[in-house]
Amino acid sequence: MNEVRQQVGEKAKNYKQVSVILLCLAVGLGCYVVLTQLSGMLTIRDYQPNPVAQLAYLMIKVWFPWALLSPLVLYLAKRYPITPANWLPMIGVHFVILMSLSLLQTSVISYHYHFFETMSESMVGYQPWQHIGHFLFGDYLFLFHFIIYTIFVASQNLSNFYNFAEEKELESEILRRQLAESKLLALRMQINPHFLFNTLNIISVLVLKEEKQQAAALLEKLSAFFRQTLERSETQWVPLKTEIDIIEQYLFIERARFGERLNVILDNDDNTLSITVPSMILQPLVENAITHGLGEKIRSGTLMLRCELIDDFLLIQIVDDGVGCNFAGKDYNPGIGIENVRQRLIQLYDNDHLFNLKGEPGKGVTVTMKLPIRKFREHRQ
Repeated sequence: MNEVRQQVGEKAKNYKQVSVILLCLAVGLGCYVVLTQLSGMLTIRDYQPNPVAQLAYLMIKVWFPWALLSPLVLYLAKRYPITPANWLPMIGVHFVILMSLSLLQTSVISYHYHFFETMSESMVGYQPWQHIGHFLFGDYLFLFHFIIYTIFVASQNLSNFYNFAEEKELESEILRRQLAESKLLALRMQINPHFLFNTLNIISVLVLKEEKQQAAALLEKLSAFFRQTLERSETQWVPLKTEIDIIEQYLFIERARFGERLNVILDNDDNTLSITVPSMILQPLVENAITHGLGEKIRSGTLMLRCELIDDFLLIQIVDDGVGCNFAGKDYNPGIGIENVRQRLIQLYDNDHLFNLKGEPGKGVTVTMKLPIRKFREHRQ
């Protein structure tokens, strides 16, 4: 029942749309007649105005044929929609359709003129098909056909570009929300009582031991860590070096807390540091590896962050040898941080990227991201 109502509503909408277009075309042709008659009166000596004949000519030979063809034109406009993704080939398709319909209409007009109307003396010797060029270009019928067909097609396809703009706005809103969630997660992690109190406790111990330089360095890293995250702009993109700097500050604090239990390896190709990456994309993954991987390991563990270029892709790997995880298991539940990273990468790169989690209980976890560099170049441009 709802489908029937929807179809009836769609037909009523199309009928109303066609009626409005045809009415506007009639008014437009009327305005054209008035302007051409005024132009003739002002520029041609002994000009004899005849607006009725000109309007009748345009209504019969231009408006009426397109009124008959309007259902077909609307069908073709829907059958071959013009979208931001295919606009160039579809314009070619519609140009071919326009030429075909224009030649068809003009051929009918030409044959009717040749056999049923009084021809001017200069055209008595013409063959029926030879009038086609006269009507198309001498009487500007092709120009009228072009304008009218464009109006019909545009009326059906403008919504495609409007919907495209709405989708892009929605995607931007989703990305802004995900970036805000990433920052919120970072703030939660920073002000987490265990993280903050443990760090302050380490600083206190260092002060009691009179290891003032180490305490000052740790306090400086903690302050910079807070400040840099809070002061970062709402931009979705930052140089990879900015992301790594924040990771280094976080790992400096965690190494002070874990001591010799935490080994850190940063293996980053210098050529990757200037590449633009999504903001706050590394921190949730590194924090997850420390908290849920190495933090629950009794013995010492190693965290490695590797960034390198492979063809036109930036490869980022975060590897830990912590307690591990079975990502294919029924009990696995991705955390908010990992899921946020996954969804942001989908929004930014569609399917043109790789985000993979590989782990095994007792053997650690490897997070792999393969991001297309050309996307970064497009963003910069």
